[in-house]
Amino acid sequence: MQTIQKGRNSKVIKMSKRKMSKLMSLLMVMAMMFMLVPVSALAASGEETTTVANNSNVAALEVVTTGTVAAATATTTDTTVSTTKKADVTATTTTTDVAADKTATTEPVVTADKIVETPVVAEQPAVTTVQAPVVAEQPVVAVVQAPIVTEQNIQVTAIPFMALYKTDGSEINILATNSGEGYAYNTVTNALTLNNFTGKSLLAQLMGDNFAIVLLGTNTLKTDNGFAVSVDGDLNLSGTGKLIAEGQPTATTLGGGINVTGDLVIDSGKYDVTAVGNAGDLTAVGIMSNDLTVNGGNIDVSAINTGTQGAYGMYAYGDLVVNGGKTDVLTSSTSGTSTGIGASDDIVFNGGKTTVRSNTITGVATAVSAASWLVINHGILDLAATGGTNPLAIYGGEGIYINPCYGYVDTSASSLFLDCCHHQGFQHFNHHKTASSNPKTGVDTSATDAMVAGLALLSLMGLAVLLNKRDTKA
Repeated sequence: MQTIQKGRNSKVIKMSKRKMSKLMSLLMVMAMMFMLVPVSALAASGEETTTVANNSNVAALEVVTTGTVAAATATTTDTTVSTTKKADVTATTTTTDVAADKTATTEPVVTADKIVETPVVAEQPAVTTVQAPVVAEQPVVAVVQAPIVTEQNIQVTAIPFMALYKTDGSEINILATNSGEGYAYNTVTNALTLNNFTGKSLLAQLMGDNFAIVLLGTNTLKTDNGFAVSVDGDLNLSGTGKLIAEGQPTATTLGGGINVTGDLVIDSGKYDVTAVGNAGDLTAVGIMSNDLTVNGGNIDVSAINTGTQGAYGMYAYGDLVVNGGKTDVLTSSTSGTSTGIGASDDIVFNGGKTTVRSNTITGVATAVSAASWLVINHGILDLAATGGTNPLAIYGGEGIYINPCYGYVDTSASSLFLDCCHHQGFQHFNHHKTASSNPKTGVDTSATDAMVAGLALLSLMGLAVLLNKRDTKA
């Protein structure tokens, strides 16, 4: 019995030792699993998943890693630990897997640190983006500076200048020396007075829209290179004196008597203007301006070109208006255009007396030619064009208006005499090559006209006899 009892006791002691050994193993496994919890929490960014039951009798831990999966499950009740073989195997397996799990979970910690550092490098391009617009703004400075050069050029040309040139070619700066032999400039009225001055030419630019030339005595300006009078701007001509202006075109420039780039107004004075062109020269022009207005004065203009270019007596790039004065124009060309009075816009006659003779050999001759409208309201006009192809007394590119007081007018005639104040309805001119010798009807005097005039005279004589007899009886 004692032997059996000893055997039992020995068996019990062995079993107790075995249980203690298993319990210690189980505790070690559980301790190692609890040590793995922080690691699994740090590595939980998509690579591991951990689940722990809350305060229950069953505690479970699942760890998932790339390439290695380790799981351990332990079941306890207060102080009793299951002693089945299954629990044994599970504990053993768990111990082995946990060791493997330590190795598997040690490397992802470093990988996680690398992932955390990556966004710091990605923020660097933001610095480059901020700096880019600073360089892009530099071209704006160059664009702003460009107009400065243009404005300087305008300021250089916008300087008033006026000079008279003597026959020897020497220059008189009138703005520097306001008065001298034959001239005087008034800075208050902006008027240059010529009093018996003789020279080659007059040049003025940007003198203002009230610039004027007043004529006293006889003034002569003659040049063989361009215009005798050249004004860049506006000009008013007046006075009791006379201006003789003669000029000549060249191979590169027009030439003649008076050239005004702005508006020209002639109020009074006497003018003898001549333009002569030869072979190889450009167009010869007597008086040329933008808008040209004749209010008075006595104007004689001759433009002759023996070369291949044209001849113009008076020409306006804008409108040409005749309100009064006496104007005589003569133009002649060999093969170019011969125009007495011309304009790129309208021509209007409101008064005055105008005589034009335009002739050409093989060119086109027109006494009065307007690119736009030709308007004849009042005034006396004696117009004739001869030679060349289809000579015309008047031409209007957009139309011709003639006051009805002139009666019927043949606008295709080469010669016309128009006088609104005499014999209305008798202003039709036949196609004469020269102006009619009868200024009233425009038809040459014939034998019939003489007979009619004789009968009218006899009637007047008979009427006088009857009145005399009546007075005697009374």
